[in-house]
Amino acid sequence: GKLRGGLAKLTEAAREVDKLQRVATEQRAELTVKQREADAAMEQIQKSMERAVERRGEVETLQQKLSTEEVEMGVRKKKVEAELEEVQPLLEEAKRAVSGINKDNLNEIRSLKMPPEPIRDVLEGVLRLMGNFDTSWISMKRFLGNRSVKEEILNFDSRKITPEIRQGVLDLLAKKGNSFEHAVIHRVSVAASPLASWVRANLEY
Repeated sequence: GKLRGGLAKLTEAAREVDKLQRVATEQRAELTVKQREADAAMEQIQKSMERAVERRGEVETLQQKLSTEEVEMGVRKKKVEAELEEVQPLLEEAKRAVSGINKDNLNEIRSLKMPPEPIRDVLEGVLRLMGNFDTSWISMKRFLGNRSVKEEILNFDSRKITPEIRQGVLDLLAKKGNSFEHAVIHRVSVAASPLASWVRANLEY
């Protein structure tokens, strides 16, 4: 009887061990799945952190670029302001000379049948700067006959000069620069001389 009882206990114990092993195996499988999930999550976190670091790097690079550009813009602005400060007196002086032009002298130019070349060249420069591309002698005479011609010139905003207009007048000066020389134009016409200075000052602006 004892033997049977012992065997029964052994069988029971074996069953218990078997059950425990099954549970352990299931738990191990579950643990493996959980470990995989944890690894995947960790990898995800790692990638997100790397992306964040990359993005931060991009942001920092952009910020550096922006601050460099700001510094460069500041330098350029100072340079332009310094240049304008130099040119401003020239422009003011030219305007003063224009305001001193005698109306009779302008009428004298208008009355010419065929004006000397320097006068035509200077008036072409004035008209072109002001955006008038009809540089025929008739158009020039009409311009000079305008009662407010001096005011138009004096109130002209140099910032309206487009790059194309500037280039066109620079080309004119490259070809006919002599006409704009004070000694040359002043000898030909007292009235056209200040206009030549005005054209040159505006091109500097």
